[in-house]
Amino acid sequence: MKSSMRKRRTWSSSVGLIVGFIAFATTFIGCSGVGSVSGPPPPGTVTVYNAIPGLLPPNMASAGFQATQTSEFGDYIHLAGANRLLKAVTVTMSDWAMRADYPLMPSSGWSHPITLNIYSAVAGTPLNSAGGLLGTVTQSFIIPWRPPSDPLSPDGTSWKGSDGGWYHGLAFNITFDFGSLNITLLSGIIVGVAYNTQTYGLAPIGHSGPYDSLNLGVVGSATVGADDNTDRVFWNTSNAASYADKGLAGASLFREDTAWAAVSPWGTLPVQIKAAP
Repeated sequence: MKSSMRKRRTWSSSVGLIVGFIAFATTFIGCSGVGSVSGPPPPGTVTVYNAIPGLLPPNMASAGFQATQTSEFGDYIHLAGANRLLKAVTVTMSDWAMRADYPLMPSSGWSHPITLNIYSAVAGTPLNSAGGLLGTVTQSFIIPWRPPSDPLSPDGTSWKGSDGGWYHGLAFNITFDFGSLNITLLSGIIVGVAYNTQTYGLAPIGHSGPYDSLNLGVVGSATVGADDNTDRVFWNTSNAASYADKGLAGASLFREDTAWAAVSPWGTLPVQIKAAP
């Protein structure tokens, strides 16, 4: 998973190969989400934002944190309704790691801590910026292995989804429990996902592992609430050249980046937020 080209200038093949550094998968059919740790929502809890497909695909376009030198990735969104007491946040991930490469790890999956940050948004021209941190949760999730390679696949390294398509990753959902933190949301917030890999993140791990093949989904479409701008995301990467401005405003900063919808609708993070009155 190498990063050599800007994502807006790249496209992947039907079997899900990476071109540049965005991993792409085809049809939105199939796999159910796993990794959720929260229980039933309390009475009065409703969905105030949703950009996750109703039927999760076998895989979706995704950003690999190790491959893209990323520490945090997110989106500026606007919530629907009046409920603002945060209860839970769900995001879609994609795992490209196979157990065959890590035979000493459990067959059920591997565990990794992932952080969900909620920021206020500061309006700006031409770009917005992240304000204060409203809340954060770090939870360890069991990450499911992607299925083994099918020798009959076009490239010999992909697996066949229930829709007949060929994929290199497995899409799944994880849910962060904010129920005990008493966080009141603003109507407009920035959601950020962060985790460590071998050489990137807040505390790089220092050696390779399946987390280097863990990606964050980037194909969402808001059906509840609204994405502030479907052409923009918030991104912290140490690779200055990957930003649309080629690092003019700095690198290794969680800042708004543009031109994510030029090739495909990759500017909306697949995230769902539930809140109580």
